[in-house]
Amino acid sequence: MARQLPTTTANDPLQQSRLVRLKLASEGELPCGMLRDEIDASWRRSLGHGLDCLQGEQVGLGIRHGLDLNTLLEHNRLLIDAATPELDYLIKRQGKNGIVILGDAQANVLTIDGQKHVLQREGLRDLHPGSCWSEALRGTNAIGTAVVEGQATLINCGEHYLDRLSPFSCTSVPLRDPRGEVIGVLDVTREGVMAQPQDSLSTLLLAAGNIEGRLFGLYHPEHLVLAFHSRPQYLASAWQGLLALSLEGEVLAANDNACQLLQMPRQALLGRRSSDLLGERSPAFIARLWQGGVSSVQTAAGEFFFRALQLPRHARISGPSPVVKPAPPKAQALEALAGGDARLARALRMARQGLANGLPVLLLGETGTGKEVVARALHQAGPRADKPFVAVNCAAIPEGLIES
Repeated sequence: MARQLPTTTANDPLQQSRLVRLKLASEGELPCGMLRDEIDASWRRSLGHGLDCLQGEQVGLGIRHGLDLNTLLEHNRLLIDAATPELDYLIKRQGKNGIVILGDAQANVLTIDGQKHVLQREGLRDLHPGSCWSEALRGTNAIGTAVVEGQATLINCGEHYLDRLSPFSCTSVPLRDPRGEVIGVLDVTREGVMAQPQDSLSTLLLAAGNIEGRLFGLYHPEHLVLAFHSRPQYLASAWQGLLALSLEGEVLAANDNACQLLQMPRQALLGRRSSDLLGERSPAFIARLWQGGVSSVQTAAGEFFFRALQLPRHARISGPSPVVKPAPPKAQALEALAGGDARLARALRMARQGLANGLPVLLLGETGTGKEVVARALHQAGPRADKPFVAVNCAAIPEGLIES
């Protein structure tokens, strides 16, 4: 049996982990009972990869699967676009005290922002877009370990396998596509011990839920996307269940929340009919979705409230269906407004996708830059193109009237 280390360093995680590494380096075995179970398992995997916990890695610092950075970013364009609003929010909230990172399914870093001067410290000089932070190359770290475990991961100060990473703490959550496959990871890294790690974890879980919600529409642009929950106030939150349905009512994809709410594993849900799950015949149920707003249905599992997040514009369904007017001719003008500017074109695509998923869009610009022109184009390219566009000049409304 492995000899236990003295416990006098229990209150100093850096010193304690240093002793564990020294023993591991000198004796080639990991002492038992010194690390949390999930950290212990990751350290043993790291040891199995042949990594030296004191000297660190000397090879494999680039992208593991051999793609250059531009190819890597294009390969993950849907994920980056879906994550951008949440990354901006996290950078404002967490970026003053740490670093916000988006990685892919192979633990390659896609984007990084926040306290970038921290990256110049000895432990993080090789943390940059395009670098791979898998367990096989870097040992225990929140990005690589979250990919391996497929679950939220907390790596506190001193718990990294490599000694040079000991001063840092990380929190990561995996990101899943509509079929439940891990396609990325969201991470916040900072120096020092995490005083309240659950706060960072909760923030990341909410952000991950929003990202995965956007991915539903991006992965299934020609299908119905349904949001539901047993409590109506949880609709439009990160905790809502999401289903992608064919026009015949077949379940094509489901998120983790949907599986929990319906008390069924994902594989059992895929291929089922909405009538099996929600107790209504498919044509009638889908017709209700077309009416808009929030509806409810009584099932064997209780009452569920639901609303449509996305409806294919040109879909046809049997039974009673609304008349869908063709989009106005100017609906195609949105892309032309970018004028060849790739950054603006991307912003316009994100704005259109946000409107399609019921999100408000804020346009900023000086007087005369064409904010209303863009607003009209977004309206005409969105799901409410057949509804009136109402422009309200707030500056022309008396202050007293606004207050009232």
